[in-house]
Amino acid sequence: MKRHLSLLLLVLIVCLGASAQVKKTNLKVLYVGGHSDKETFGGGAYDTLANEKSIIERTAAWEKYLKDYFTTVKTVKENDYNYKMSFDYDVTIIDGNPKPIEPRRNITVNGRFAKIIYGRYFPDDFDRPVITIAETGETVGRHLGTKNDWYCLCLDAHAYGMKKEHPIFKGPYKVKITMTNRPTPEGAKEYAPLIGQTLPEKTSMWRVQKKGYMTERNFKVGMVVRPWGYEDSPEAEWISGGESAKSYDAMAIGRHANWFHWGFAASPADMTDEAKPVFANAVVYISKFAGQHIIARKLNEGIATRTRATEMKYRVSRGVYDNYVESTEQYNAQIKSMADSLKKKEAGGEALTDLDKQYLMMAEHPQPTPTYEQFIQQQAGPLFAKFGTDVAAYEKYFKENTPYFYGTIDGYDFLLDEDAKSLGVANNDKRLLDLAISLWEKGEDVEKARRLLYRYTLLRYDNPKEWRAWYKKYEKLLFFSESGGWLWLVNSQDPKTPGNDYSVLKYDEADIVAMTQVKEATSTDNPVQLAAAIESEGEEKTLVVKMKIHPGYHIYAVVSDKDPYIENTYDISFKGNGKLVGDLQKPTGRMLNTSGTVVYENEVVLKQKFTAKGYGSISFTINFQACDNHACLQPMSKTIETVY
Repeated sequence: MKRHLSLLLLVLIVCLGASAQVKKTNLKVLYVGGHSDKETFGGGAYDTLANEKSIIERTAAWEKYLKDYFTTVKTVKENDYNYKMSFDYDVTIIDGNPKPIEPRRNITVNGRFAKIIYGRYFPDDFDRPVITIAETGETVGRHLGTKNDWYCLCLDAHAYGMKKEHPIFKGPYKVKITMTNRPTPEGAKEYAPLIGQTLPEKTSMWRVQKKGYMTERNFKVGMVVRPWGYEDSPEAEWISGGESAKSYDAMAIGRHANWFHWGFAASPADMTDEAKPVFANAVVYISKFAGQHIIARKLNEGIATRTRATEMKYRVSRGVYDNYVESTEQYNAQIKSMADSLKKKEAGGEALTDLDKQYLMMAEHPQPTPTYEQFIQQQAGPLFAKFGTDVAAYEKYFKENTPYFYGTIDGYDFLLDEDAKSLGVANNDKRLLDLAISLWEKGEDVEKARRLLYRYTLLRYDNPKEWRAWYKKYEKLLFFSESGGWLWLVNSQDPKTPGNDYSVLKYDEADIVAMTQVKEATSTDNPVQLAAAIESEGEEKTLVVKMKIHPGYHIYAVVSDKDPYIENTYDISFKGNGKLVGDLQKPTGRMLNTSGTVVYENEVVLKQKFTAKGYGSISFTINFQACDNHACLQPMSKTIETVY
């Protein structure tokens, strides 16, 4: 009897164990590894051996996890991956930096930066399902024009605003979502007034990772994507937001065609038990998009959308100014309080850190409060000359003209389309195309018709008959994409569909050089300019570097360990016998937030003393990350060389 009971118990245990196991999905999954659980982006100092060990452990964690859910799993190192390998698998997961087909290049004109040509990792017609982890979506997808761009490398451990009806939360693996009220991110609350939003103090969130960079120093940071215009094409879907330093709707999880963005950075070893089946469902979900490719290509990550007009309308309001004044006063009071504590610390014989010294300097030079007129002038730009501080005039201007704003593939600002306005039809209304074709057919205002059709499509027909035939055939499939270039495109996965070929807008290097006029002025894609001079008293000299930062942008003088931004670093070298004397003299900055991060804005002067005999040259390089209220650009370097 005991023997029978033992056998029965054994069978029961086996059955329970079997039922606890996940039923594997018949998919072939390729994992491309190379990242560790340590944040190494930006070139900061880190333990190389520890990082290499972490890469091995992270890859092993992914392999084990994926084998629990899928029948065939293969892992490869980033340097061993080629896009052709993806054709042998149902889904490719990219968690490293593969070798590009064509490397990233900076084009310069007369020795000055003109344009970035992003690295190319995949052909334009690549149609295999891919999931990218954290910032890899930006790395491998930028040249293709995926909307999974770099908004901010600042995503922590929680998701919110999830579309729970989405398939990744439904199956095939059972999902449980536990929501907890947490403080609404400060960045979201700061941005909200600029678009007329009011956010609650608490937001219901779902924990995706056991760890995050906010609670564990140097833990890998996730990436959120710009939300503006993300869903203005039929092959893109916003799925979830996430806890970050940017806008409330910054996207943490989403899909653009065959590219799935999983912005959270943790490996399965640090995913919550609730998140693991969701990711597995995401693998199953994206596998269904085999054979599809991007239609609306976002070739300019910062391209303006109509949201910018909404933002500008609120930027000039009295309420935004009052909030700015209040925050400035709070920052100054906070700095003074910190400085008072630091002075007591120093008087007690304790050594001050470089950050402590920065706070003391900032207390001596508090942040000035601009007048309302000064504030509006900075926010309104060229429109200030027209409307001054007349808030009602700004509101009227944007209300009347927003339907006719448009952006360009190479610009970050929007323009007013006087052609569309003269016809009284918004550019995102397909009747505009029909009307332009009709004008051409009648021989009325042909040049205006041509401008409109060329401006808002990728076609270059030279007669109205071809335009009419195209419009008649594809009218019901047409959609308008602002993020895709302010263009009317055709909802078709046929690569030969006329109207979807972006090569019309792509320039080769010679074209870019010919078109580019490199100016001393800053711009949104070239936010920092340097000028240098030498003050000399015999062998004792001082390098003076004036740094001009584009209006609305800032760079990071000091980054708190609570923030994910990249702090400025400086490199100085000589051609000749120069020798540095003392440290680089840096000015005070402005407190960015309550965590203690300090930024530089507008104009900054840096000084470095050195000694030198005879003639030579000194080279100054700043490595920085520039951000505005919208987004952070990728880290850059600027170098200037001057003779002595």
